[in-house]
Amino acid sequence: MDATSKVLIDECLTPELVLIARQEFRLAATYVPWLGTPPRGTASWQDPDIVERIRTEDWMFVTNNRRDFVNKYYERADVELHSGLIVILEKIDRRTELRLFRAVMDHIAGMSDTVNKLVEIDGLGNIRVAEWPDTNNVANPWADPFKW
Repeated sequence: MDATSKVLIDECLTPELVLIARQEFRLAATYVPWLGTPPRGTASWQDPDIVERIRTEDWMFVTNNRRDFVNKYYERADVELHSGLIVILEKIDRRTELRLFRAVMDHIAGMSDTVNKLVEIDGLGNIRVAEWPDTNNVANPWADPFKW
């Protein structure tokens, strides 16, 4: 990660994560509801529109909506290259969410890059990283890399 890295925080998480990304990690960061009017004219941004924005504007995306982004929208949008998907696996209280976000961002700061990486952190702070999509798995490069 460097000063050119951009982090987009999903609306299912607290907007305080934007301030942490900006102030503590010196990254460009914003919150999905702050992106402006959703393209479909709906009250909030729809997941496929978020994926399109991530894809075209090179955002690293932070969410706790693993099911939708890992299993549906990235694959459907035919995203072959992405800046990284960070998933806080559990819906938790705000204080724990802030702690886990800091922990995963510290971890990412030590990585050479986040391109095509799926980085997940659980409620205990355990972090796992996988290449995603896994282009070595030609049959289904979008399969869940952590599924047993």
